[in-house]
Amino acid sequence: MPRTPAFRRSAELNYDIRTTVVKAGHVGVWWLGQATFCFKFGSTIVYTDPFYRDANHSLQTLSETPLKPGEFVNAAMICCTHEHLDHIDPETLPGAVKASPSARVVLPMWNVKFASEMGVPVERMAPLRGDDAYTLGGVTIRAIPAAHMTLDHDRKKGYRYLGYVMEGNGVRIYHTGDIQPYPGWYERVKKLEPFDAVFLPISAVDNLHYLQAVYFCALHKPKLAVPMHYNMVPGYTEDPAKFTEALARNCPEQKTRIMKIGEGWMV
Repeated sequence: MPRTPAFRRSAELNYDIRTTVVKAGHVGVWWLGQATFCFKFGSTIVYTDPFYRDANHSLQTLSETPLKPGEFVNAAMICCTHEHLDHIDPETLPGAVKASPSARVVLPMWNVKFASEMGVPVERMAPLRGDDAYTLGGVTIRAIPAAHMTLDHDRKKGYRYLGYVMEGNGVRIYHTGDIQPYPGWYERVKKLEPFDAVFLPISAVDNLHYLQAVYFCALHKPKLAVPMHYNMVPGYTEDPAKFTEALARNCPEQKTRIMKIGEGWMV
């Protein structure tokens, strides 16, 4: 079955990212599929969970992934949420790190050994435990613990799964990573409100169900809600229209956007 093509890809997409002017009070957003994004805070570029598969790979994806590993360029930070292959990918992350030689790799301390074994230099890493932060290039990354099946915690390594609240250029956004509701999540998130945008998984399997994502919006009232983590891996997908239609019925004032892979948007 043919994959859903990207809106932009490779050189054309990188040109769009590079030449887009992001004024104060805004962030440029490009969805690259699944939980992979490019965020541009002024001139500071942050990627999340780099993931690439070509059409002939044994892991068949439902959609085109628009950037090859060597095309994740010009990053100040590459933020990785956890060790599953569509988030910390041995076939993508090392190439992305080489393509952005000045970038710091923000990741759970739990995954330092895993990333180093795939060739990511330890000195390039900025490991976080959860409930802590890292700042570079005028952008602060706050690590929010995530429950992905379980809320795994180790006294030495911290939380196994993380999401990130990113703040810079006068904007605050929340990329939840893979997550399910857990006791204490509401309180952690509430302390960091308001959000100019949130990026929420809707695929349900080991993740938020789209109705749980609607409930998140009802509780936290972000200015914009963007669904993610669908239409990539068979068995881990959902129709994003279900999310937006449920929002329209239950939270009619909530703004939302279904993004195309490879499309840019200004928040």
